[in-house]
Amino acid sequence: MVEQITVKNQHTTESAKKPYRVVLVHPSVGVIWSGGSEIFTLELARHLQQYFEVELLSGADCEPFCRPAGGITRDRAYQFVKHPLVAPWIGKLATYPEFVIEHLTNFIPCANYLLRYRADLIFPCNDYGGLAMAALVRKLRGTPILFTEHAGAINNGKALARNLRFQPDSLVVFNQDIADLALKIRPQQTINIIPNGVDTDRFTPQGKTIDLGLSSPVVLCVASLKRDSHKRVELAIKAVAKVPNVSLLICGDGIDRDYYQELGDRLLGEHRFAIRSFTYQEMPSVYRSVDLFTLPSENEPFGLAYIEAMACNTPVVATDDKMRRYIVDSGGILCDVTDLDIYSRAIAKSLKIPWDRLPRQNALRFSWETIAKNYRDLILKTINK
Repeated sequence: MVEQITVKNQHTTESAKKPYRVVLVHPSVGVIWSGGSEIFTLELARHLQQYFEVELLSGADCEPFCRPAGGITRDRAYQFVKHPLVAPWIGKLATYPEFVIEHLTNFIPCANYLLRYRADLIFPCNDYGGLAMAALVRKLRGTPILFTEHAGAINNGKALARNLRFQPDSLVVFNQDIADLALKIRPQQTINIIPNGVDTDRFTPQGKTIDLGLSSPVVLCVASLKRDSHKRVELAIKAVAKVPNVSLLICGDGIDRDYYQELGDRLLGEHRFAIRSFTYQEMPSVYRSVDLFTLPSENEPFGLAYIEAMACNTPVVATDDKMRRYIVDSGGILCDVTDLDIYSRAIAKSLKIPWDRLPRQNALRFSWETIAKNYRDLILKTINK
């Protein structure tokens, strides 16, 4: 059964005032600031506080509602797995060994905490690691699980199929295509469609900017840096290199950062290319400081960075597919990013268009205040069911 929860305004009900305790889980929140699932978890927890008693088992005590989960965070695990003596053999055991370490080391601390201090609903946001932990707690305490699928159709839905084995009581997906795929895998799954959100009070065109040290105009790409990732960052580097006098800033980190640094330095040079890391609090200033945002990923489940950029009135150039037509709409240009000539021409064209307020107006459709109300209603429905 699929319930389409559209972007709409709803009145607070009496049931929303009940003192339910909702615990979200994501051990990377507070230590990784460029990941979509981490930002999603932090923002949702922040906005759900007006309806529930909210706690977030996180990687760092970054907000009053956060509680460190107790295991090894992904960034610490990454420092271990990239060590020259470790990387050659641990890479054979798992595609993302840092994720596995995070999941395993946080499993027992999180499960133990939720068994001692019962929640009315568990909301794991760190993929299969959190789902497995929540499934154990549900088996022992009966606590229902709400899960939002962030991987979507990536790798032909392999991650989605794996996550559905844990049978969350309510599953949220970002679009109808992923809902159809989920129902094909598990026909009895209860599914709700809720888009991702952006804090339109924080991500605005007005505010502080940053001197990036690059020649203008500057194109921004926000992504994790791994060569076999669906983000396809190398396409952005090669496309920008074909546009004269345009710079590229990559915001992110990952196991293949050195590879991307060498590629960017070779094709663009130090005055037109940089890789830097910023905190989540700094990201609005970063979006305001560039002229264009691009992310040429494949099978992007949603793409939070697109709406963050547009909320700062920064136009977007991205992959032309059904999901990004819905997200980007009038806030940018979509094209075949695998054709570097087409991709580079789209970048050049976007830098010349007088966008006025179109990107910002488009992003307002995804305000977190509206999205949080949709999650509020689904949480109440899941708990009461």
